[in-house]
Amino acid sequence: MNITKYLERMNYAGTIDVKADVLTRLHKQHVHLIPFENLDIYYNRVFDLNIERVYKKIISDVRGGFCYELNLLFNWLLNEIGFSSRIIASRIFNENGTLGPKFDHMSVYVKTEKEFLVDVGYGDLFVTPIEIKSGVQSDGRNYFRIDRWNQREYVVSMSPDGIDYSRRYTFSLDVVKVEDFDSICLDKQTNPNSYFVKNIICTKPTETGRVTIFNNKLIEKDGELRIEKPIQTEENLIKYLKEDFRIVIR
Repeated sequence: MNITKYLERMNYAGTIDVKADVLTRLHKQHVHLIPFENLDIYYNRVFDLNIERVYKKIISDVRGGFCYELNLLFNWLLNEIGFSSRIIASRIFNENGTLGPKFDHMSVYVKTEKEFLVDVGYGDLFVTPIEIKSGVQSDGRNYFRIDRWNQREYVVSMSPDGIDYSRRYTFSLDVVKVEDFDSICLDKQTNPNSYFVKNIICTKPTETGRVTIFNNKLIEKDGELRIEKPIQTEENLIKYLKEDFRIVIR
């Protein structure tokens, strides 16, 4: 596992030190260059959270991953650089407004001169870290709030206009281990009712929008413009993965 190769994978050429502005640049490069995707689940490849396996997949094999993989690996990078960071447990709000179980999602807590919530593995959330404090914040694309949910958890809310907010997930700063996520990680890969079993997803932000594969569509957003292209065959899928995400399935 090599820091230099990791930084090359995300096309990062800036300075490396333990400062908030470096954290911001690393986070932004990561989400732009390393997509959120669940292709291993689509191809029925069950995987674990062994950090060396995750590194090989995302860095050596030039793939993306889903939340546990992306945030686990990014936390490793931050620790190697010298940041005070650790993985934390989050619970995502479902479409009906109910919260998922503990360890439903993995995020990262980073402490520099300030405290930050870091997440390069949600799919479509903030592109730069947000500070764990009250009040409205922006990543230049959307607006965010972090509020107290209960005595142990915070809640992250997102808004496109800074007026109407929707809750995304809760998170706790309690200390957790990678092994705590193993059971639900497996369930998300194998349960027929899992969102990730039911759907094919590959997505990343662009400088002016977002490009996404969702089931049988390639969706390109550029400002207010939205273009959808059908994915009718496996060959179409492979073509778009290579052209739009630089992903080659091996």
